[in-house]
Amino acid sequence: MLIESKMLQWNKKGIFVLTFQERSSKSKLDLRIERYHLHGVGVRFQRAINTSGEFEPGLPDTLVIHFTAGSNLASSVDVLTSPENKVSAHFAVGRNGDIVQMMPTNLIAWHAGRSNYMGRSGYNRYSIGIELDNAGQLEKRDDGLFKSWFGKSYSANEVVTAVHRNQQTPTHWHKYTDEQLLRTFDLCKVLIEHHAITTIVGHDEIAPKRKVDPGPAFPLDEFRAALLGGATTNL
Repeated sequence: MLIESKMLQWNKKGIFVLTFQERSSKSKLDLRIERYHLHGVGVRFQRAINTSGEFEPGLPDTLVIHFTAGSNLASSVDVLTSPENKVSAHFAVGRNGDIVQMMPTNLIAWHAGRSNYMGRSGYNRYSIGIELDNAGQLEKRDDGLFKSWFGKSYSANEVVTAVHRNQQTPTHWHKYTDEQLLRTFDLCKVLIEHHAITTIVGHDEIAPKRKVDPGPAFPLDEFRAALLGGATTNL
C-alpha cells in the first residue's frame, strides 16, 4: 500500500502523523460499507461470535480506538473472534494497513468493558470498536532495546517516549505505522459517513483507571479535529 508522504509530518513527540485536515478533504475513499460490511482493497471478514445483539435506533454514535497489545494482526484477530475469550471488536487494522472486520456494524461488540464517559456508562452499547495491531506500552532494557509484555523486543526507532494523558511521567510506546494511521483514518471517515458518529475516544478515556490504549503514540486529537472538527492538543 502506497503512502502519500505529503499527508505526513512529524509532531513534537517525534510521532509521524498525518496532516489529517488535508486527508479529510479528499473526496474519494477506496472503502465502502454495504449491509453493515466493509468492502475495499485489503479488507477481509473473520466473524466474531460474542455480541449483545443489535444497537438501538440512532446508535452507534461513537468510535473507540484501541491497541491490541499483541504480537501480530492474525493472533489478535484470533483472540477477538474466539468465543471463549469473552471479547470482540468490529475492526482490526494491521501494520501494513490491512483491515479485518469481525462484527457487522449494526451489532454490539464486547470491546469497551466497564466504561464511563460524558454521563454514559457501558460503552459497548454506543460504540464501534477499532483495534490497531500494536504492542502497546514497552519496558526499556539495559541493552537499549524495548521489551513488550509478550517478550518481543523493539529497537529505538520503533518506539515513542511520551507522557500518557492519564499519567505523569514519560514512558515507552510502540509506534503505529504510517500505513496504519492512514488506513485507520479512512476507516473512521467511512464509518462517520455511514453511521451517526459524533464522538471519537480512546479506550483510555472511557476506562481511565483500567486502560492505557491507544496511548500517546496515537494522534487521537488530530483524528478528532480533522474528522469531527474538534480542538486539538498541542502535541
